[in-house]
Amino acid sequence: RDVSDTPQEPTPAKKKKRRYTTKQYMVLVGAWVNLYMCIAIPSSLTVIYVEFIYHFDSSRANAGLVVSLCGGMRGCAGILAGLIVNRIGAKWTIFLGSVFTSSGIFTSYFAPNVIVLCITLGAITGTGYSFINVGTFVALGDIFGKKISNLSILITMARPLAAMTMPIIIKFLMDAYGWRSSLLLLSAFNLHICAFCIVMSPDKKKLAPIPQDVEDTSSEVDSTKPEKKPKKFFHLSVFNEKMYLVFMVLLTFLNSSYSGATTVMVDVGVGRGFGLNRTVFVLTLRALSALCSRSISAIIHRTKCISNISMLCFTGLSQGCGLLILSYSINYSYFVLGNVIIGMSGGTRNCMTPAIIMGLVGIERYASGLGLTTTMTGFGEVISGPLAGKIADISSDYQLSLFLSGMISLISASLVMLVPAVMFWRSHCQKNEETTENP
Repeated sequence: RDVSDTPQEPTPAKKKKRRYTTKQYMVLVGAWVNLYMCIAIPSSLTVIYVEFIYHFDSSRANAGLVVSLCGGMRGCAGILAGLIVNRIGAKWTIFLGSVFTSSGIFTSYFAPNVIVLCITLGAITGTGYSFINVGTFVALGDIFGKKISNLSILITMARPLAAMTMPIIIKFLMDAYGWRSSLLLLSAFNLHICAFCIVMSPDKKKLAPIPQDVEDTSSEVDSTKPEKKPKKFFHLSVFNEKMYLVFMVLLTFLNSSYSGATTVMVDVGVGRGFGLNRTVFVLTLRALSALCSRSISAIIHRTKCISNISMLCFTGLSQGCGLLILSYSINYSYFVLGNVIIGMSGGTRNCMTPAIIMGLVGIERYASGLGLTTTMTGFGEVISGPLAGKIADISSDYQLSLFLSGMISLISASLVMLVPAVMFWRSHCQKNEETTENP
């Protein structure tokens, strides 16, 4: 019999490696929901902002303080969120933030004046969202590591989607139930974060059971192992990273001018005769442009054709131009154009921020770096909203407020554009010195 006729055993097919596990997919869904809610409620407050003015007979500055506190405390409490993450972990930090936000929104139903709203809907709710925001990104960094630079483009798509859909949803709820009952429904929506925080932790390695016939020598092995270092509350070494400090200052100015303009945008559209429905539609277009900007960020990340600092400077320049267009936008078309420009610039910047911070400070100091950055930007956002409203009360129009916001963006981006040039010049001088010493 021929040897070739003998039946051969079929070779087992090689199993393809799964890119992500089932738990990692669940983590991505949970992170997406968390970031959606972190933006959904503050963005919906820009629509309820007009109701605060008329219902409580409040000034624009006081009503704007509620919106600014909610968005600003989401950043101001970032350093506190980083400390809590280092102590109790990302999962329980997210759970604590969900409790804060749901209770803050729920108690706002009983608010008798704007001052109580500043505490419940502003400070308490914003602090909870800071815990959720920082805890979510730290959990993603622990589970996915350096892959977060690719995943941040996908995950941060929840932010523009929230800003695009939530104003329409809150307008529908306000027409049907009023703004107080709408807050109760938003509080119920926010409780979904508690369910997703269960999977927000890395897998722990299971220890193999020790056989009974083998002597337990764990005491001897443990004595030779080095002791684990206690976790730090905050890594002060982040202040030694010069590029990180430059990035933090630039981001603070850009986000402050962006937040001050977006806080009063609904009142700007209504005051210029565009109507509430058309203004809310413009907010949807701005969020859609921020969503489309994710493709730009993905192309830049793949090709690496421009540095991160240079890209941030470009977004600052484009944001400044968009705000200047809004300051003189008597026509509805220019009002739409200005919002689309600042939406694309803000979306590109927010998409790149988590990956840039991890690249500048490393994964070990990521919680401290992210918390400090969100704190600094939060302080700017708290100040910018009431300041824009105060300037509008004095000048009886938002033109000066939008103009100043645009100039701040242009000046800060122009100054930071000098940083890459100075660093290139210093490295070039060092190379010339080395070549002269070692010809």
